[in-house]
Amino acid sequence: MSTIQRFVIHELFKGKVPDKASELLDLEHDIILDLAQQLLKVKDNRTAVLWGQFKSNADFPMNLKELNAELPESEQDKVFFDLTISTMDALYDEIVHTNSKGGYICFIEYKSFKDTRLMAAMITNTAGIKLTNLKPTKEIHVDLSKLHQAVDINVARYFLSLKQGYTKNYLSFIGKGKDTDYFANSFGCINKTTPAKAVAKAPRVLKDFLEQFEADHETQKSARSQLVKYLSDNVNKEVHLTKINEIAIAHVPESCTEEQKQSFIEFSKQDDYEMPATFYAAKNSVDKLAKVYYSGEAFNLNFDLDSIGLVGIEADSNKPILFDQESDDVIIRGQMITDDVKEAILAAINLSDKDDSSTT
Repeated sequence: MSTIQRFVIHELFKGKVPDKASELLDLEHDIILDLAQQLLKVKDNRTAVLWGQFKSNADFPMNLKELNAELPESEQDKVFFDLTISTMDALYDEIVHTNSKGGYICFIEYKSFKDTRLMAAMITNTAGIKLTNLKPTKEIHVDLSKLHQAVDINVARYFLSLKQGYTKNYLSFIGKGKDTDYFANSFGCINKTTPAKAVAKAPRVLKDFLEQFEADHETQKSARSQLVKYLSDNVNKEVHLTKINEIAIAHVPESCTEEQKQSFIEFSKQDDYEMPATFYAAKNSVDKLAKVYYSGEAFNLNFDLDSIGLVGIEADSNKPILFDQESDDVIIRGQMITDDVKEAILAAINLSDKDDSSTT
């Protein structure tokens, strides 16, 4: 569970000077705290996310540098509040060039996995929300479809990026289109998403997700096999994180709660994975997952991973290729050797009938 540290809501509508709050919201009120937590949960479960960094000369990251955890609490409050105010001005300058109508801009500073993060999100026409002087005053139900734009920054990692040698992404954003670009532009975001890497990451995120629930080895193998088949069946096409989510859910142990079973999307968007909603299943990348390549001085191996199993494992007993972990032998079963292959092998070692007859 994320720990909410600061929260404020401002109002932004096209053609109208922004209505800015006069102070931070009081997190002691359950309604306010619940709204912040719901917004984070909505953001975590959105699939259409891009990862990136800041433009070096953008105003927002320059101001973000002032958000220093070493300052006294009251000064941190002021720096955060001032940052949201200046950002509202940038949003107002950008929105006039779009067809977006605007909405309520929610700024949340929170702790997650020991890192300080900051999220800014726009919500519009949210069912159940009533704002009085930009303060929630009744029960709130955040509608997933109403979170149109959001930016989420790992502030701790951003500060690391200011030091030499750290080049990883430290922010993500929702909203990419002619009427939503202005939101990310206001924060100075640059898209650094590299979908090609997602193919290589997909098996790792699936494995790590199942391991946290102590899924057994066979379950993990089955999940990986289904994932690789899905990618292989869609080589050089666009594939979807929602489909991988289905594979993950199907392999989560029955002992897990429904919330745990439905947590793959959120898990896959952690900073270590950064899985995009869709990505291109390039053949070269998929082949690296689906096949085993080995090239030595004496021979080359090239076979599908699904074709190989381990000696002594009952579930692998019908595999055409077996690996003996004790002797390090690779066993290729006889049915895999066709007559053409046999003749080629015998000819190569001078044992074929043709070669014998030529020497008489």
